[in-house]
Order: sequence, then C-alpha cells, then structure tokens
Amino acid sequence: MANTIRAKAELGPSGMTTVKLIITHPMLIERTDAKTGQVLPPHFIEEVTIEHKGETVIAAAWGQAISTNPFFQFDLAGAGKGDEITISWRDNRGQTDSAKTAVI
Repeated sequence: MANTIRAKAELGPSGMTTVKLIITHPMLIERTDAKTGQVLPPHFIEEVTIEHKGETVIAAAWGQAISTNPFFQFDLAGAGKGDEITISWRDNRGQTDSAKTAVI
C-alpha cells in the first residue's frame, strides 16, 4: 500500500507543533459475509510510529477497535520550522507505508 498517509505539521505560537494525520486503511474486524456465511479475516493496522530527528516520539499499538481511515492528532515539543516528521505503520497482513512531512 503506497500513499496512504496524509500529514501536516504546524508550529503554533506557543512553540508546540500540532501534527495531524489521516491514514487510508480499511481497518476491518473479523466478520461474516452476509451472503455466503463465510468468515472474512480481519485487516487492521497494528503499529504506528512517529519519529522526529531520528528519535521515536510515539510508538502506538493499534487494533481492530480503531475506525476506518483513522485520524490522529498530537502536539510535539521541540520541533522547529523545516524539521521532518516521519510517520510509518504496519498492519496485521505485513503491509506497510511511511511518509514524511515538514513542519511549517
């Protein structure tokens, strides 16, 4: 899966950087197909990692309870304009994606 992450990082007047991101992912729970009765396997993000200046600032364990196309927002101290924030994820099927966004 490529290009699944949209992110924006904005330095606020207080010196905190607000990072907002949306990940395009189905986040499916185990379910039964209504027409066939067949059990359909889950497909969800298990791990999200956020890095700034080569250091992990967030390592989140996600699961089936997270909604489709999840939105995630957090504040980060110590980032300056032009700094890169790296976002990556891995799901239960081994699929991954990553993206970088610069602080504006």
